[in-house]
Amino acid sequence: MSISKIKMLQVSKCLIGLAVMVLQSCDVAENRRDLLCGKWESVEGKPDVLIYKEGEAYKVTVFKRSGIRRRLKPETYLLQEENGNLFMNTGFRIDVAYNEATDVLTFSPNGDYVRVKPQPETPAEK
Repeated sequence: MSISKIKMLQVSKCLIGLAVMVLQSCDVAENRRDLLCGKWESVEGKPDVLIYKEGEAYKVTVFKRSGIRRRLKPETYLLQEENGNLFMNTGFRIDVAYNEATDVLTFSPNGDYVRVKPQPETPAEK
């Protein structure tokens, strides 16, 4: 039994289409983390958070106040993805969820964060 050239072309088209869909799904996961980049503040008074991309890695910097003088001490963690779920490891696992419709970031168990909108620059007074 031999497969005709037309059948072979049809199978090839299907395989190419499937490969394109798989590659696009990889980009979606990448873009999802891109949406998180920016400065976030807690709605419950917890430390502010900055999410950014450094090379191929996504990082989360938490700005904690510590010590007697309450100096700002940034701590940076890697934002990781496992089975489609985002998390960071601070010594224990903190799950990260993003609601794109409301632009709210949730750290479990640290609560909800809202994006800090950049303040418009005011022209210098003359």
